[in-house]
Amino acid sequence: MIHRTLRDSARRVAARTRPPKMLALAAVLALSLVAAASRPAIAGQFKTQRPVRVVVLGGSISMYYKGNYGQFLEYGCKNIEVINRAKVGAGGPALVKRLQTEILGNKALMGELKAAKEFWLLFQGGLNSVWSPWMTNFHLAKMFAAAKGAGFRTFALSLTPWGDDSDKRFRGWEGVWTHRATRKINAYLLGKLQPDAALGRYGKDRPHEWMKGEVPDQAVDLWDIGLRDKDAKLREKAALEASFAKSRFRKEPKNKAKLVEEARAVPRNYLDKRYRDFDHIHPNSEGHKMMALAACRRAPASWGCDCKRLEKAVWKGKVVEGK
Repeated sequence: MIHRTLRDSARRVAARTRPPKMLALAAVLALSLVAAASRPAIAGQFKTQRPVRVVVLGGSISMYYKGNYGQFLEYGCKNIEVINRAKVGAGGPALVKRLQTEILGNKALMGELKAAKEFWLLFQGGLNSVWSPWMTNFHLAKMFAAAKGAGFRTFALSLTPWGDDSDKRFRGWEGVWTHRATRKINAYLLGKLQPDAALGRYGKDRPHEWMKGEVPDQAVDLWDIGLRDKDAKLREKAALEASFAKSRFRKEPKNKAKLVEEARAVPRNYLDKRYRDFDHIHPNSEGHKMMALAACRRAPASWGCDCKRLEKAVWKGKVVEGK
């Protein structure tokens, strides 16, 4: 009941405000209240004797309150128990701090993890600092290296599709830059970039190769698993051509034709409305199930995953077998 009440309150607030800023604030408020209400009384208390323990870390998508990818994975993978230490609104720097204070600095939690056969950090985040993908990658590299140094194996899920015409970050030409920034974080997480490209000026005076643990041990790309609205209507070509001279790409006239086509296709990188919850950023439970299935198919054998069982799962206050 509390989840439904908070969700409905967020929607009422959002209906009275102008997107995207106030919508985001309303959503963050609701998710923060849900997180506080559902947080275990004692941090780090595993409830089963499953041999593999998994700690989820990320932002508000990871903190989703009615069927998130971690809950689906725990249902579909018989050998893992999952606890969630994500935080609403956490970007790159905050995620490093979150790892240190809530996980590595939690002696009770670390004691239980080290008593297990193996333990993993399952990460999905970075969108809250997408405005600087190089800074975000710099802090995520620090986060993964610290986790690896403490004995974790690391598993990353990429950022998911997002965006909407109502959000100023996607209007006109801005959507090209925003989705490029999103993809740069994803390319780092997937191990497709070396430090110079991933970190920009944040990689100054450091080795040109990744150091131990700075890239996750395993990663899954969520961009093309079916969450995108691939059939969305293209934007009008003439309007984009006319506005090019005032865009942030105006210094690239030789690439104008290619950039115009990229700008036209921005809506095809949006989260499909079928998988949205209260906004264009947060996948609903069906979207999270798709995320979990993508991870399930790449999960190590030690997790004991049954992806066919997971395909039949639904969220009914908890993850259960569907009809």
